[in-house]
Order: sequence, then structure tokens, then C-alpha cells
Amino acid sequence: MRFLTEVTFTQAPTPEMLALIPAETAHGLKLDAAGMREHLFVAADNSRAWQVLRADSLAEAEAIAKSFPLAPYLAITITPLAEPQG
Repeated sequence: MRFLTEVTFTQAPTPEMLALIPAETAHGLKLDAAGMREHLFVAADNSRAWQVLRADSLAEAEAIAKSFPLAPYLAITITPLAEPQG
């Protein structure tokens, strides 16, 4: 199944949070290589991001979304997606 995740910061980014960006990027690349993340889109103003994840269940998608280093600082919304028609 595919899931759309939308993430937004729950507070203004701090230097501590910004220092996690390289680890956040590296973690995402590992998920890409494993086929668990299909797409990443970031708003032009960096205020939010969207990812399309592949997972067997909503619980697994939640676990993937929460596995990112910045997850403690993010509000995460996950929406199951319908499979493409046709």
C-alpha cells in the first residue's frame, strides 16, 4: 500500500534541529534505496514536506515516518492512498 505523509514543524527550527538535517537526508536515502519511500516533495519555503511511502499497513507507515531524526519536532499526518486505476 502507498501512504502520503505530510510533515510540518511544531515549532520554529532551532540550531539543534537544523543540525539533524544531514542525518534526516541520509535516513531518507536509505528508505529510497529499500523501496520504502517513492517520492519526497518539499515546499518552496521549507515549511512542510510530503512523502509517498510504501508499507503493508498504516501502523508500518507510522513507524517509518517516526523513524526520521526530526520526527520528535514534527506534526505528521498520514493518508492511505488508493491504488492507481487503469
